[in-house]
Amino acid sequence: MKLFDKIFKSNKTTEPADLTTITRTEILEGFCIPGIIHNMQYHFTDLQVYSDGLISCWEMVDLAMFKDKLNKGWVVTSIPDGEAISIFNLGHWYIEQGEWQHTKETLYDYVYSLLKRLNPTLENLHNYNGSNSKMVGKANVAKHFMPDPKPYYYDDPNSFFPKKINGEKFHIFYRNDDRKTYLAEMSIYKSGHIEITNLPTKKDFKFDELNALTSIGQITTDLKIGETITILGLGSFKVKSGNGVEIKFKLNEFADKFNELNGRENSIAKCSRIFEEYKKQPTKKIKQELKEAYEAVPEHQRIFVGTMDTKDYEVRQIIYGDIVKKEWEEDYGYEYPYDDMPKPVDE
Repeated sequence: MKLFDKIFKSNKTTEPADLTTITRTEILEGFCIPGIIHNMQYHFTDLQVYSDGLISCWEMVDLAMFKDKLNKGWVVTSIPDGEAISIFNLGHWYIEQGEWQHTKETLYDYVYSLLKRLNPTLENLHNYNGSNSKMVGKANVAKHFMPDPKPYYYDDPNSFFPKKINGEKFHIFYRNDDRKTYLAEMSIYKSGHIEITNLPTKKDFKFDELNALTSIGQITTDLKIGETITILGLGSFKVKSGNGVEIKFKLNEFADKFNELNGRENSIAKCSRIFEEYKKQPTKKIKQELKEAYEAVPEHQRIFVGTMDTKDYEVRQIIYGDIVKKEWEEDYGYEYPYDDMPKPVDE
């Protein structure tokens, strides 16, 4: 018997019956660039370009599909004067005198150039062949889930082994020292380090400086009529009308995320937890705790304390009573469906 056969036979007899199953997570580098999705309204969004050739534009697409999205007007490069720009968790504003940087051809070329920077040889690119979904049993599911990109910085860039620190990012308006107002990105980190980017020059602050920056209007959600907003890499426009989330609620949102980064319970999780406690033991004391917890959630995020279907209706029904039923029936025109919340047993 050959030596190889002897070794193989020996290994077969000693192989364990159950092998350890493992997985590997691969980190892909990418760039976020500003973009616009036209889906009934004009939505400002981050277009995400990854080194494997996939682009996120509210769904994952390859290069050929991205070009098709441009040609069909799903991804657009401008907003007509008189229309509104909608920015998630920030607000919406009607615009005029828009000046836009790209055509669909130049945006495609720019995305392609970013991919070349990330993957100079363009090796191992994904090709969906026209479909970004696959059949699993009888269900049609996405080949790739939508990514949740995280900003990062290095704790000690001069070290041989610098540690990459991930944070969370938000869109804000920043009135810069060049007398221009920018739609910028603010990244918050566990340490309290804050970076503001999509400006001509990056700004660095500490978390405890946010109150002062908002009080003087340098960081803001309250745009003035006629104020010119610049979006680097996309264009500019003047504000005709509109409104944003109150800055005090954005500050609460930032504080929530800072707490979460540091392993502490955020206001949404706290409200949801007390809601579950109330349903198990409905008392006046827990009802009051629920009211305080709910009203501590940033106003624009209160719909997240329930499920996608119930939103915050059940919590509000407990706290505020039948007025919630009346609002529902006036808004939707049919009977309120969540009228089964228990009343405090000690009322």
